[in-house]
Amino acid sequence: MQFMGKRVALAAGITMIILSGMGIKDMKAMEHQSGKWFELLPVQIDGWSASDRDKSYTRATIFNYMNGAGEMYLAYEFKKLFVREYTRPSAPPIIAEIYEMNSSGDAYGVFTNDTDGKPVRMGQGGIYSQGLLRFWKGSIFVRLMTERETGETRTAVMNLGREIVDGIADDGATPGLLSYLPPDGLLDKSIQYFHTQVTLNFLYFLANTNLLNLNPETEVILARYTREDRKVRLLLVSYSNAVLAKTAYEQFNRVYFPDQPGSAGSMRIESVENDEYVSIRLSDRYLIMVFESKDQKTCVWLSDAVEKRLKGA
Repeated sequence: MQFMGKRVALAAGITMIILSGMGIKDMKAMEHQSGKWFELLPVQIDGWSASDRDKSYTRATIFNYMNGAGEMYLAYEFKKLFVREYTRPSAPPIIAEIYEMNSSGDAYGVFTNDTDGKPVRMGQGGIYSQGLLRFWKGSIFVRLMTERETGETRTAVMNLGREIVDGIADDGATPGLLSYLPPDGLLDKSIQYFHTQVTLNFLYFLANTNLLNLNPETEVILARYTREDRKVRLLLVSYSNAVLAKTAYEQFNRVYFPDQPGSAGSMRIESVENDEYVSIRLSDRYLIMVFESKDQKTCVWLSDAVEKRLKGA
């Protein structure tokens, strides 16, 4: 098995689960929902006009719009994508992508997959970088982009974002798992929330196999902390019950440390390559893992801090 500690491209080959058996009433409701965003989006924005090529995509058809990147959205409870293009003579087009997710937690999660850029006040969290605006509100994640940034395109993209925000009735809750992150040393912009192995391998490649038995029901947070001017990574996994957490704990110990004796306790710290330490702790239905630590005491410090919050101490 190959282990790496760096970001890599999305692994191809995720199996898509397509819902079937919808009744006529359900299909009509979906058709009504499909038209909602096209009705709410402005026809014109700062001189750009909507083209007549509005498109919508489901879980079954998203790859007709994008290639491998579609896997990232399918790894969350993605429902539908709405796409509108705005054009203006002698100016680059502006593309609006509106992603309907099944929950506000997953809208937040997709947003955290890529936070490169400058934070902006948009919805419940926004990032802008070189003509690309990303934000979320409620159960909606939005991408607005132009292939060439100018002062006018930036103004138009930001104004279009505000129009979309006004069309989303309510804010949504962030995942409850966030409350277990200790604030001391936390790099807020580093927080990433997800569910599956596909996303984990995109954000931080751990192994060639699903070592932690991640699935659409698991909740996972990857975050970075600083301690004594050094950065470490925290991986916090929530399972639906303690049995599943223990099974994953035992599998990780067996596979990630194949040449080292196992531990019968609820926490293990081992030295790995590059003079770094990796730790894993089992706490009821949670796994607390620390990577890229330069010493054992940092693993203990961060694991203790998380477990204290898990237990409400």
